[in-house]
Amino acid sequence: MSDFLSNFSNDNYKDTMSKKKKVTENKKEPEVKKEPQVEKTELSEVEPTLKKRKRKRKYVSQEQFEAREEERFDNPQLVETHIDQSLEDILTSTPITETRLNTENSPSDELHEIEIDPEYQKKQRTKKIVIGVTSAIVLLVGYFIYYNSTHVKMPNFDGKTIVDVRKWANENRMEVDAKPSFSLKEATNNIMKQEVASGKNVKKGSTLKFTVSEGPDPEEVIKLPDFKKLSQGESEQFIEKNKAENLNLITEYSDKVEKGKFIRIEFNDKEVTADIYRRRDLANVYYSKGKEVFEKNISVPNFSGKTKSDVQEWADKNSISVKYEDEDSEKIEEGKVISQSIEKNKKLAKHDKMSVKISVGKAIIVPNYGDYSVETAGAAVEGMEASVQQLFSDSVPFGKIISQSVPAGTKLTGKDSKAVKLVYSAGQPYIKSYFGQLEGDLPKLIYEDFNSKGANITYDIYYIDSDQEKGTIVKMSVYNQYIPSNTYLTFGISNGANADQPGKVERGKSED
Repeated sequence: MSDFLSNFSNDNYKDTMSKKKKVTENKKEPEVKKEPQVEKTELSEVEPTLKKRKRKRKYVSQEQFEAREEERFDNPQLVETHIDQSLEDILTSTPITETRLNTENSPSDELHEIEIDPEYQKKQRTKKIVIGVTSAIVLLVGYFIYYNSTHVKMPNFDGKTIVDVRKWANENRMEVDAKPSFSLKEATNNIMKQEVASGKNVKKGSTLKFTVSEGPDPEEVIKLPDFKKLSQGESEQFIEKNKAENLNLITEYSDKVEKGKFIRIEFNDKEVTADIYRRRDLANVYYSKGKEVFEKNISVPNFSGKTKSDVQEWADKNSISVKYEDEDSEKIEEGKVISQSIEKNKKLAKHDKMSVKISVGKAIIVPNYGDYSVETAGAAVEGMEASVQQLFSDSVPFGKIISQSVPAGTKLTGKDSKAVKLVYSAGQPYIKSYFGQLEGDLPKLIYEDFNSKGANITYDIYYIDSDQEKGTIVKMSVYNQYIPSNTYLTFGISNGANADQPGKVERGKSED
């Protein structure tokens, strides 16, 4: 008993408490020693006393309990009370785990029981862990929902067009930055490259960059091969390989070139050649389909009484070549068919040829105007518009016709001009005497008398001394005779050296 009390002395108190803490920390669970049970008679005597007090059980942690214990040992009164109570508990065989605290100084005269819960800290840690994990899960779920609502997985646009990209971008509120680039492999508007790889999450509202094909470069120079050495199939392969879409292969029938062989190449721009051909230039390469053979299965109708337009419509529809010939007719109306080279119901093949005669109406036959005189030729034939002219001729006698613009016997129809020019002979030129005429009248005299009627008379003048008035013709190389149509004439002109003044009266004569 003395050893037990010595633990609560002032000198040994602190050592006792520190040892007690160490023992408590090393123990996971406090051991409860079984105390000898008190006999029923003894318990029955204690029970009435305990029932008079209200008991309130309160659970505290080990730290709280140790703090209270330390407070008690620091207060001597509490220590003595605790010692007395401990002795009483031992005497009454109360279990050591229950500690009665005598609260004589407490205002409420209640008995408190304190029980230590060794799992308290573990439960608190578990509770904190559960709260932390739950909070983390909630945050992760919230972030996952937010992330999925603001991000979308990038598709694989390989082989897709920019139209597909823009449609997808609009659905996900994104902008598209399309960079054009020429390509021989990718078709126009196809996606060549996407900056964000497929499968990667992209934030909505962001701008996506793509490289879009513009097709082949139209300005690229393509050196054309010698198509004479290539078959049609090889030419098609060349066009496909070089994406020369403006280089057209055309086949046509040919009677001279073997089937499948090159015929010719035509450039739309005459300045373009095979050496400087660009992809954007238009050109046609022609290959032969061989000679075209058609079956004679086109029936020829009866075109009698039909118009030229009716015949041509049938010919165009059946690819028949028709040659039209105009012919006058007194019976068939102008513009109608007179005859056809292929009889009705005969069979023709495509591109066969035939001829059709079309009426031009009643014709006017041009007469021989040599049978008419100058005076009667103008009104010789009704409907003709004859103009008559007389010209000098060295060979055709006077009054005979020299020429007519429309030959005799010509048939003039409604579409032909009815005008005809007639030239009759005025005979050989005859020059009269021009003596006494003035020099200034010579050009008029020569033109009116000769050159206006088809002659080609030329002349020259010279001056001589004469008593005639100055400028008067006093000499002629020829006069009062027939001359050729191309005669050269000379005229002597008085210079008036010996002439009297105009109006001067000769001596010895009086004025009448």
